[in-house]
Amino acid sequence: MSMRTRYGTHSVYWRLLVIYGVTCVLIFLVVGGGIKYAIKPRVILRSAIVANVQAYTDLLFREIGTPPSSGVAGSLCKRLDLDIQIWGPGMEWRSSPNLPSLEDYEKISGHFIPGFNAGRIGSRLFYFEPRGEFVYAVSVSNGPIKWVHYEMGMIVLVLILTVLGGSFALLRLLLKPLSVLVSGIMEVGRGNLDYRISAGHRDEFAEIGAAFNQMTGHVSEMLVRRERLLVDVSHELRSPLTRIRLALEMPSPDWEAARDSIAEDVLELDEMIRDLLESSRMDAIHGRLIKERVPCNALIESVAGGFDAENRRLRFRSGMSAGLYWFVDVARMKILLKNLIQNALKHSSVDTDPVEISVGKNGNWIELLVSDQGPGVPESEKERIFEAFYRIDGSRNRETGGVGIGLSLCRKIAVAHEGSIHVEDAPGGGACFVVRIPAC
Repeated sequence: MSMRTRYGTHSVYWRLLVIYGVTCVLIFLVVGGGIKYAIKPRVILRSAIVANVQAYTDLLFREIGTPPSSGVAGSLCKRLDLDIQIWGPGMEWRSSPNLPSLEDYEKISGHFIPGFNAGRIGSRLFYFEPRGEFVYAVSVSNGPIKWVHYEMGMIVLVLILTVLGGSFALLRLLLKPLSVLVSGIMEVGRGNLDYRISAGHRDEFAEIGAAFNQMTGHVSEMLVRRERLLVDVSHELRSPLTRIRLALEMPSPDWEAARDSIAEDVLELDEMIRDLLESSRMDAIHGRLIKERVPCNALIESVAGGFDAENRRLRFRSGMSAGLYWFVDVARMKILLKNLIQNALKHSSVDTDPVEISVGKNGNWIELLVSDQGPGVPESEKERIFEAFYRIDGSRNRETGGVGIGLSLCRKIAVAHEGSIHVEDAPGGGACFVVRIPAC
């Protein structure tokens, strides 16, 4: 079904065509009226009109002679296709029997140009002039002039219809991408996210088509990620639950060790569910952060202080950030800091240098750096590690810990604060995570 039949006269197509047609008619009226107004006898043209008419009729009247010769007058009428009338002593001659009388001419004269013995009676233009005892009159039918006007009107009408016909075809061609776009939207609505449209060349419709294709691509990728997320979540939940079930079902002589193992699995489940819920909240209410102005050092020390057992493996260079403040959502920044510190501790051993934390100002940004002395991150993986459930080694063991949600959540928190996060190579080896938050 085309747009023309679907929307009828409410279609943009028909509205544009009507606007174009009205514009053509208005142009015709304005131009035609302007020409008519321009050629209407003006003061500047009157003298020229009078002079030319008088010169022409003077030649005719001289040839007819005084006293006038009706034979010469009749010959001139046939040769020049006009009518002549003569009134005088004992004479009243006319070339055609149905011509107006002299009294009729005298009543109308002067209307065309004041003081000029010319005018129009019906479809006849006339001019008369007294010469001695005689009065001569010349008249011509206005029919040919009216026919010229009719021909000009028909020509203009044909031109308008031709222009409208061409516009009709051109508008159909120009608006064809709209129907293509509608078809694409309907296909995507049916679930065909692989459908792509081609909406013309380099114009606005092509830009809309490119944006549509990009949108469907993003939606398709989002659904694929969601499906992968469901698979990964189900897998990650199954692993600790399986360990808990086995610990409960299989009797163990060392109940204390079994209980500690179950507690670790429960803690792992709790942290994973917490990160999943927080990640979901960040996707749903990105702009609803509860921000406040807090000292950088106080916030970092409150998070680092929670790592009692690993406190000797943390080094916070607080002198570099004295007097610096953040305008952040405190609860979520604590999650970001905790995840980065946990990640650094898990990827560095007790035999290496401690994990270093520092904060400083770089232009309009507050930069948080968390560095470890672990194996580092390969160049090809530096972007992918921020994807949910992605791990470099692909393992899911407790030695390296986690399930790959923490760094993904860190990026969401940083972006929600209009900042960013990336990983670099630490100067002494290992990884250095850099978080940039706007300075307040």
